[in-house]
Amino acid sequence: MTTRGRALYTVRIPLTSPMRPVVKVVRSSTWQGFESLISSRCGQSGTLLLGIDKATGSGHLYTVGQAAGTATVIRGLGKVPGAFGDPVDLRWADYNGLPLYGE
Repeated sequence: MTTRGRALYTVRIPLTSPMRPVVKVVRSSTWQGFESLISSRCGQSGTLLLGIDKATGSGHLYTVGQAAGTATVIRGLGKVPGAFGDPVDLRWADYNGLPLYGE
């Protein structure tokens, strides 16, 4: 997730009780101002992340290594062709699919 202060966090919700979210900072500042993040598993231990800026209707693609707090490797792949002007963006997946790589 991102914040208005341009920070990037991971959030993990355990599947067992007490199901309290575990929130960890990945970047405390200087992260992009995206209103939507869409992610998908990528390779052996990474995540493909699409950040969507609603103000400009643009999307930027990143690869993110396995979550390791502020040591998490993030590599920018550039701006994605096309426009993202719809008010809602989502990733639909069944629960039988492979989970994202987290901590």
